[in-house]
Amino acid sequence: MRISLTGIVAILSRNHPGVASEESVYDFVLRWAHFQYPNPEERHKILSSSLLPLVPVVRSMTNGILIDQPSCIVDFTLSRGQCSGLFPSGSIRSPPFYCGGHGFFLSAHGKMEPSNFFGLLIEKLEDKGPVRGTIDYEIEVKTRQSLEFLFLWRRTTTTDSRQALGCRIPWPSIIADNSRFFIDDKLHLRVHVKITPQP
Repeated sequence: MRISLTGIVAILSRNHPGVASEESVYDFVLRWAHFQYPNPEERHKILSSSLLPLVPVVRSMTNGILIDQPSCIVDFTLSRGQCSGLFPSGSIRSPPFYCGGHGFFLSAHGKMEPSNFFGLLIEKLEDKGPVRGTIDYEIEVKTRQSLEFLFLWRRTTTTDSRQALGCRIPWPSIIADNSRFFIDDKLHLRVHVKITPQP
């Protein structure tokens, strides 16, 4: 546990920190912060401002966890079977996650019109969070060739907006047997949400 804050940040900033799972990264960060910062207020400040925004919290579309901070990175995993079940008009919705007092969820759906596509939407819950400002959204997907998360879609809006935002991918490119988006029959998605308060 004798690692400096700068060292921890450097390790977390790597795309592949060399651990068995990202859940273990999350657990390690919490244990390190508890050891280094006995004062709860100081520990919470360090976690929320410097460390947790760098920790992708591994989640499936059926398991939930609540982390409320100004920015978050949340991973979702869908099986090939779940994706296949979305066509021609199905949908699946994640448990909520929280950022800056606002609740969000990710939904995946299949549509036949106007053309066959796989859609991903980030939607806000009907809440009135305490933070007013702008929201930056980003969706990434891991590809089989690089095993890295690659940029898929980005948008900025205001905290007052209730519009669902997201992207579409042609259905054949998602579900094909040789699809570059499936790794061991799993589709790995990463959502970034950042709230910037009004000055």
